[in-house]
Amino acid sequence: MQKDALEKTCYVGGAGAFGVFIRWLQLQVAFNDDGLPDPSVFNVLVPLAILAAGAVFFSFVKRWRDKRFYLPGAFNKALYNDGLIYGALRWFLGALMCLGAIALFAKSEADRNVGFYRVLAALGLISGAAFPFVMREANEDEPRLKLVCALQAAPMLLFAFWLVTCYKVNSINGIVWAYGVEVVACCFLLLAFFRAAGFAFSSSDPWNTLFFCMFAPFLAIVCLADERYTGMQLMLLAAAGMLMLYNWILIKNLKRKKVDPYAAAAAETGGFEQLYTPKEKDE
Repeated sequence: MQKDALEKTCYVGGAGAFGVFIRWLQLQVAFNDDGLPDPSVFNVLVPLAILAAGAVFFSFVKRWRDKRFYLPGAFNKALYNDGLIYGALRWFLGALMCLGAIALFAKSEADRNVGFYRVLAALGLISGAAFPFVMREANEDEPRLKLVCALQAAPMLLFAFWLVTCYKVNSINGIVWAYGVEVVACCFLLLAFFRAAGFAFSSSDPWNTLFFCMFAPFLAIVCLADERYTGMQLMLLAAAGMLMLYNWILIKNLKRKKVDPYAAAAAETGGFEQLYTPKEKDE
């Protein structure tokens, strides 16, 4: 599954690149000099691109289910990621999130919503520092699940508060297109990290987790076309990378169920095959 995992992760990145380009064209063409939206084909293309990406990711998940794949429910089996590449990626993405949080904290001092941005930066710093340790615990035979659960709550709190911050910043903004995509992205990022945490909380839903770990980073990349603090852009990019890494690891760890040929024959013939044992058949 290693090849399939890399391929599907590249699909997410490619779809995000296409989506961010369409969103950027919308911001350049569909808004006038006063910042008000004009009728434009891009006001249709952007939601269509988002829906199309969601349909493609859903088809990937459906194909795995139809081919009788399954994901182990244990945290350290579903997210096992031993190896130099995985180690480098988890530390890089954690550092990128921390860098974005520090940049946001430094650049938002003069903003009238500085209090919100400071809390957002603090949650981003905790999320970035926690990510490498969470992924490393997945390689242990007996992971410290209570610690993992506490650490995995950080990105959920981050994007829950990001929604609050987005509402506060745009409380007097009547142009939904200016912040609507960001709101949708934050909702799916919250759900994706919530689903990813399900393995540590012993309440996993593998297929929903795989879908959200593809769709949420796609939306996060699309949001990079919008204007916001550089630190927030880095935090969005880091969150997208974290979920893409989750997706890569989860697909890599998919297992295929073995099919009993006699049970399959019994299902096809209405159960009559069950009257005979393999030995009787040979005779």
